[in-house]
Amino acid sequence: MNQTTFTGVAADDRRIAAELQAMGAFDQPEIHEPSAINRMFEPVTQFLTWMRWKGEYGVYGCRVGATEAYRIETQRV
Repeated sequence: MNQTTFTGVAADDRRIAAELQAMGAFDQPEIHEPSAINRMFEPVTQFLTWMRWKGEYGVYGCRVGATEAYRIETQRV
């Protein structure tokens, strides 16, 4: 169980956490889903990655070492 601060008073926080645990609040792990903004920008980031890879293929002829070449080129600027 994580030490969550509810009131800032240590004794009260322990009591509240114990009551929540007794009620089963910590039985199921919290499900982390991507936010709406994250879901909205995911296709955009995939498209930009695809465009960069296509450009690297056109310049270098393959993807082998293209990430390292991209890093080196960006450091020169």
